[in-house]
Amino acid sequence: MKTLATLILLAGLAGNAQACGRYQDDWTGSDKAAHFGVSFAVGVGASRLTTDTWTAFGLALIPGVAKEVYDSQQDCNRFSWKDMGWNAAGAYLGVRTGNWVLGPTGVSYRQAF
Repeated sequence: MKTLATLILLAGLAGNAQACGRYQDDWTGSDKAAHFGVSFAVGVGASRLTTDTWTAFGLALIPGVAKEVYDSQQDCNRFSWKDMGWNAAGAYLGVRTGNWVLGPTGVSYRQAF
């Protein structure tokens, strides 16, 4: 009787388990270019919203952080610090590029043509 109760308990617990494979997260994974590109584009836009570089960088990171938090709530997925690394690199370069190309002291469209 005790064995039957144990088996029923284990069967109930096993029903909630997910059959997930090994979690793969390489630095050069297929989604890393998307993380970099979106953060770069948002960084360029954020550079036009404020003159403070750190504020623009923080604004550019918001979509990436939101995506990783969303991923962490999904089955068989987790928060990826490698994705955040690519988000940070894209946001930083996007803000710097936005300040350089579109900024008042940089190479702006009006000055180039």
